[in-house]
Amino acid sequence: MIRALGLIACLCLLGSSTTQGSWREQLKADLVTVSRGKMILNDVGLYKIDVPGHEAAQVQVKIHSEAPAGGGIISRDNFVSLTTLLGSTVFVTALAASYQVPASDFLQHIDYTQLKSAIGTPDLELNITMTNEGMQFEVANTSSGQKNRSTMTWEQVFSK
Repeated sequence: MIRALGLIACLCLLGSSTTQGSWREQLKADLVTVSRGKMILNDVGLYKIDVPGHEAAQVQVKIHSEAPAGGGIISRDNFVSLTTLLGSTVFVTALAASYQVPASDFLQHIDYTQLKSAIGTPDLELNITMTNEGMQFEVANTSSGQKNRSTMTWEQVFSK
């Protein structure tokens, strides 16, 4: 279920961001940069939410993810895959829960626009750190100051 949700959210993200440029340019663009021995992926986007029975809203989301480059335990492909999966799953699930609708219904009522950079302070931030031992992710609600952090070894991540 989580893989399906991640794939659906990823397709929504890719499908709705084509107004930023041609799809050919988007497919050629690198998502990951390497700096100071770390792979880094940064993404900022704007979710436009219009769930029936609720007031329409916009939520700006920022994702920052990093992992050791070259010689680390995680490949570039898995780094991108895990970052995308966590990003889409965490935010779509959390936002759907706040609207008290199933995530599958919620996905039908959102539109995502990828931004080149944040517009002021994002409403929600996801920070992911991957090491050879495991990963930690932190979700921060910048308006309330509330943060939730989870740390897991790789064995814990893949045992579920």
